[in-house]
Amino acid sequence: MATHLYGVIRYPSTKPIVGQGRIGVGDPPSVVKLVRHRSVAAVVSTVPDIHADAQSPRRLRHDLKAHAALLNALTEEQTVLPFRFGVVFPDEQSVISRLLQPAYGRLSELLDQLDGAIELTLRASYVEQQVLQEVVAENPRLVSSSGRRGRNYQARVDLGQRVARAIEAKQDHDAKRLLAALRPVLRSVRFNRPTKELMLLNASLLVDRSDLQQFDRALAKIHEAQQGRIELDCVGPLPPFSFVDVQF
Repeated sequence: MATHLYGVIRYPSTKPIVGQGRIGVGDPPSVVKLVRHRSVAAVVSTVPDIHADAQSPRRLRHDLKAHAALLNALTEEQTVLPFRFGVVFPDEQSVISRLLQPAYGRLSELLDQLDGAIELTLRASYVEQQVLQEVVAENPRLVSSSGRRGRNYQARVDLGQRVARAIEAKQDHDAKRLLAALRPVLRSVRFNRPTKELMLLNASLLVDRSDLQQFDRALAKIHEAQQGRIELDCVGPLPPFSFVDVQF
């Protein structure tokens, strides 16, 4: 049997982990428990000692969901340093010798930094027709120059490039304005790559759990002001994956 890692918390825990009916990955799922070293503890459960690629896709999906569900539940109750699915140690002692002992200083530092915080993923994208209208209105020379140049292929390419540059400038401006409106309730921000062409912001936000209602109100004001122009997609609360960097 091997030991599956979910995350790391403070010890003693502010909320009971063991004996509360919590179950983790595996079939049948094992009871979740703590492996302690000094003032930190790893949240773990026992799993069969097999390679992940030997499991069926269905079982892997089930375990991925169980891993995420447990971390989400812990995040609602206390500060947790989440680890990605698939971190497995040979046994509980290896969790101590390979992770908790060598990374103790960094783990303690992160638990202090992230105390009371959760992660939110915020994506903002332009409504295509609206942003194109804005670009044309703000850059009338685009229309006049395109008419003079005719409709040959190179002219269309040049026009497309100029429109793209104008949209990029708006993206940067609007992303800064959006974050400025949320700044009072943000601890930290991690920027991610846009996943589509008209996305102006794709960011992971670190927010105090106690400030969630204030964040929601600020985001609602942005949505009202930008309705029909910018589409917002906010996911969370989540474990603060984007803000945990531990080497072991």
